[in-house]
Amino acid sequence: MKLLRFLSIFTLFLSCTSLVHASLSISPLKHELTIETWKEKFETIKITNNSDTPITLYTSKEDFIAGDDTGTPTFVKPQNQTSDEYSLSSWITIENQNITLAKGETREVRFLVKVPPKGEPGGHYGAIFFSPGAPSGGQVAVVQRLWVLILINVPGNIKIVGSMQSFDVGKKIDKGFSPANSFQEFPIVFETKFKNEGNTHLKPIGKIELVDEKGEVLKNIGKETIISPWGAYVGEKMVDYIPVNDGLGNVLPGSERRFESNWEGFWYPELQADGSKIVKFKDLTGYYADRAAEKRAFLQFWESIHIRTVSKILTANLILSYEWKDKERKEFRDSKKITVEYEEQYVGFNYALIAIILILLTILGYYILLVVPASKERLRKELMDAMEARNKQD
Repeated sequence: MKLLRFLSIFTLFLSCTSLVHASLSISPLKHELTIETWKEKFETIKITNNSDTPITLYTSKEDFIAGDDTGTPTFVKPQNQTSDEYSLSSWITIENQNITLAKGETREVRFLVKVPPKGEPGGHYGAIFFSPGAPSGGQVAVVQRLWVLILINVPGNIKIVGSMQSFDVGKKIDKGFSPANSFQEFPIVFETKFKNEGNTHLKPIGKIELVDEKGEVLKNIGKETIISPWGAYVGEKMVDYIPVNDGLGNVLPGSERRFESNWEGFWYPELQADGSKIVKFKDLTGYYADRAAEKRAFLQFWESIHIRTVSKILTANLILSYEWKDKERKEFRDSKKITVEYEEQYVGFNYALIAIILILLTILGYYILLVVPASKERLRKELMDAMEARNKQD
């Protein structure tokens, strides 16, 4: 799961020798700040102990760098940092080294970020950790840790350079991405790669519209996550496009990040027994079947529903942008054509009924053309024989 799409209250279950279980929540998960050289800023983190027992947490701080192209951070202890170009942890002062929370207690922890006189302009990245356990040899014996990301930008000679590296379509196979251009089922995965060549973090966002062969934009295809400026999950909304980086993930300087956007189908709300609504997705067959039903409300007696395999060519149009100089947005566009196959229902002749009608008409024709004339001839002969017999008697 992408880090910046975590819920606003991140719940983590911990276990250690002195506690059976401890349930904690923390917010916000991310602080993005702009601080000038020589300046400082205080920020607050809120922690809640949701368990039935007290817990003591120990704080620590580390830098972080881009771990891979999915946005997962790699944390680096200050003593292991090979370069301080984007380092931040040494600029952070945490108000409390350890915190003891009673059951159900919420505590605010303040921290200070102070930019030194020689602080390099651009992005700097660190994290504050909260860990249960007891210090051992000056270190915290970590069982599991909760962390808050700190991203700051120091004004000055800021280099903002980003580029879209690729836009591909494919499938998920064994948790990996496999390019493809023909699909029979969902989900269909769109992969966008973006590279940050500047010295501060960038937040590219975008959308993918799907257009059919007639130039019609497909509706009800996307589900967009709504994220607060602090990285908290707010909710979701249903849209007529497939969002790219709706989790507002950052691309760190000198790194490349891959964003996956899934097309799960055509969404529709479904009313539950308790009056609530949930969103479900139709596949291509269901979607086009419903559209055909809307156009044709009823069938004539000689018509019936048939099924055939249909191929459609769709064009996926990507628009991706990031904030550039003077709050302007630099935009990239790309398109891919894909083929989708599905079982289509269509209105055709009711061949069974037509066959029955033909059989009845054949029987009727046989009766009229053969049976009736033969019956008339037989009746005429019987009448002639009767008249001849009467004449003989007379």
